[in-house]
Amino acid sequence: MSNWNRMVATCVVLFASAGPAAAQYDNFYGQVPIITAARNGDAGSVQRELDAGTSANTADANGTTVLMIASTSGKCRIAELVLKYKARTDVKDKEGNTALMLASERGYVDCVKSIVAAHADVNAANRQGITALMKAARTGNLDTVQLLLAAKADPNLTDYAGATAIRYAEESRQKRVADALRAAGGS
Repeated sequence: MSNWNRMVATCVVLFASAGPAAAQYDNFYGQVPIITAARNGDAGSVQRELDAGTSANTADANGTTVLMIASTSGKCRIAELVLKYKARTDVKDKEGNTALMLASERGYVDCVKSIVAAHADVNAANRQGITALMKAARTGNLDTVQLLLAAKADPNLTDYAGATAIRYAEESRQKRVADALRAAGGS
């Protein structure tokens, strides 16, 4: 038996003995169908996977969930879909970012609305102490900043270097955002 055939036979045995969890993989490269569908923006395939029992909290090998993928790429329909299937909003990636932080940074207002409506912690911080509000302030996403403030995001929280959302806005020359944060009681 060649090395290749031996490796394939070993993989088949491993997958067969792993039970139902192994069925979630497309191939020997470990691609998970719901993750692939989310990355491709294929809401129909995501729906079929959820209906077939795949968890809305499925993550790739890096710990990136379907909700994070949707939030990072502005695929808000997919975000809403997995939230209906009880996707957790508190899951963090390797840097400590939540789906809300990722959507806020990119200004995907519809995703932010959906995640906030699912009771996400608007004041959660990543490994550097940066919140969704700080990320939105830095990138100048005024609509997102206003939405987060309306959801009770605290404009006076500081990251681990002592910077507030206003400082993020000012350092990025986002005057309108800094003014909105001040109007909301930020300092």
